[in-house]
Amino acid sequence: MKIRALLLIALLIGGTYVMLQTYNETNEKSFSDLFNTIGNDFNSLIFTKPTTQDSPAETWVVDDEHEVNQLIDFLQNYSIKKLNASEIDSKDEIDVLSIELIDDDGNKITVMIEENIIIQNENLYYEVVDGPLDVNWIVKFFVSNRSF
Repeated sequence: MKIRALLLIALLIGGTYVMLQTYNETNEKSFSDLFNTIGNDFNSLIFTKPTTQDSPAETWVVDDEHEVNQLIDFLQNYSIKKLNASEIDSKDEIDVLSIELIDDDGNKITVMIEENIIIQNENLYYEVVDGPLDVNWIVKFFVSNRSF
């Protein structure tokens, strides 16, 4: 009888733990928390300008540590919330202005500017809660890093 009671208590504790983890994942968190989960410093930016009717998407890479840090500092002013699977349309082809942060291990965070969506390693989706992102700052950042 004591074994059943212990198993029931263990099951209740485990269930409570899983519920709390799920709740914490869907709560708001800062961008710095997202950066901390990756653990490595980002060292490159990939800018993508969306396609137009007559031309393909333009992309260029910036490896300047100052520029990477400038973007990270900007993003840390925002809070994000993890999206549930039901809120994500994986078939949606989003063709918008975007910036990717990449580290040495290939981890990346993609910032979809117009959608206020953050994608971590192509499988974890977040939305900017206290947005929209300051588009004026981003456009100036984009233009200042534009390679011709």
